[in-house]
Amino acid sequence: MKNFFTIIFLSFMTFSFSQDYFTHDYRYIPADKLEHHIKIEKHFWSKVAQLLVKEGKLKGWAMLQREGGSSNEPNIYFYIGIGDKNNLDNFYDNYAKARNSVLNSIGEDAAELVKITLNVEPTNIFNTIMQRTNSVSTKKNYELNYIKINYAKVNGNIGQFSNMQKNMWGSFIKKEMDKGNGSQVMWATARKVSPNGNGYNWNFMTIDGYETLSDVLAPSWNSNTKFPQGLDKINSMMEGGTFYKQVIWKVLMSVDGEGNFRIRN
Repeated sequence: MKNFFTIIFLSFMTFSFSQDYFTHDYRYIPADKLEHHIKIEKHFWSKVAQLLVKEGKLKGWAMLQREGGSSNEPNIYFYIGIGDKNNLDNFYDNYAKARNSVLNSIGEDAAELVKITLNVEPTNIFNTIMQRTNSVSTKKNYELNYIKINYAKVNGNIGQFSNMQKNMWGSFIKKEMDKGNGSQVMWATARKVSPNGNGYNWNFMTIDGYETLSDVLAPSWNSNTKFPQGLDKINSMMEGGTFYKQVIWKVLMSVDGEGNFRIRN
């Protein structure tokens, strides 16, 4: 990954958040250039991510492609699991050192050819730093093939909103997943740390993980499932009473928390 961004820290006095940071790097890559970018990520940047994870400087990495949606929106995003504040503070330096280490490992001549290949036109549209606030899962990250991100513009105290998500929906979905009821296998929430302000139309996301496309398009539930009461309170804190948008993303390749690389078919 070559392009990074300015980090802005926010603090809340009333609610505490986990020190688990991650980034989303949204891009628009033209169809005729996509395969080239995939090869670069597969053969080079994934190796950088693997090295950083094994050194404890990252918690994970993934490249995802949008399923459906508008043609003028990002069609690719990269997930980088940063981890704690120490990793966040040293994010740029750690990435630069790992990049150079991978280049040095392949020899001078090969490294020069790789540098030429890496010199592609900028495709970045939007970069954001997120802070994870809730997370439950029945599957390891590498077993997730599709996720649905629900982007929300929260009005009011984001800490309160996150706690409501946890207490109302999070506790419910955890019980259902533990019982093997339904097709969802992961749920998480995160607040946007940077950038912020009135110029951005979302500041919070919930993330639903699935194994197949049909699962995410038509989630299944037991006929006896009783959904939690009070979800209207959550909706009332979102601008417009609902999510700003919901987007399905397919995982193309990933590096898990132990540094194992996996590419999907």
